[in-house]
Amino acid sequence: MKNLVSENGISVELANLSQNVGLIVRPLDRETIDAVFAQLANYDESERAETFDYLKHALNETRASLGAEPAFSE
Repeated sequence: MKNLVSENGISVELANLSQNVGLIVRPLDRETIDAVFAQLANYDESERAETFDYLKHALNETRASLGAEPAFSE
């Protein structure tokens, strides 16, 4: 199935999922991405890896509970 993208650049599937779980999903722009990477540079590399692993696992669990495919494969 083709992943459709809405006018504001957000995946239609993600937009529908966000309505079901009450998340606010906004498109990312270059400024936002730069700010995120700037903040990540302030933390220890092993701490970043541990946090990312935790977030991947949590996202996959949430998607599974909603009947969606995992966002990350192991």
